[in-house]
Amino acid sequence: MANDPALRASDAERDGVAHALQEHYAAGRLTMEEFHDRLDAAYRARTHGELGPLLADLPHLDEPLPIPATSSLPQPGWGRRARRRRRQASWSSYLSANVVCWAIWGTEAATSGHLDGLWPLWVTVPWGAMLLTRRVHR
Repeated sequence: MANDPALRASDAERDGVAHALQEHYAAGRLTMEEFHDRLDAAYRARTHGELGPLLADLPHLDEPLPIPATSSLPQPGWGRRARRRRRQASWSSYLSANVVCWAIWGTEAATSGHLDGLWPLWVTVPWGAMLLTRRVHR
């Protein structure tokens, strides 16, 4: 930040201070209340003089501020394990929903004595086709 406290702060500078506050909060240097108070003050700040005190009592971060909106760092959830967990969660949801649908259909058929259409197929077939298509294309 510039040395002149009367200079107007930019959106990028306010975002940079907000990011630094998030890092300090994640590191345990700020309580939740302090973090929220300082974050509100950072977005209300109009000048460098209002932004400076928000970080004055905190150690300097190694990262340059402000942080660009787009990052070349890999995003969380891009790894092989994360994809496997998402795939397993998709299949688990599919199986659970189908068990419930077919159980309702079976109970209805058993109590009424006749089979009225296979409505659970409207859940099973499209959802299963979508999951299989996604699996094949990966």
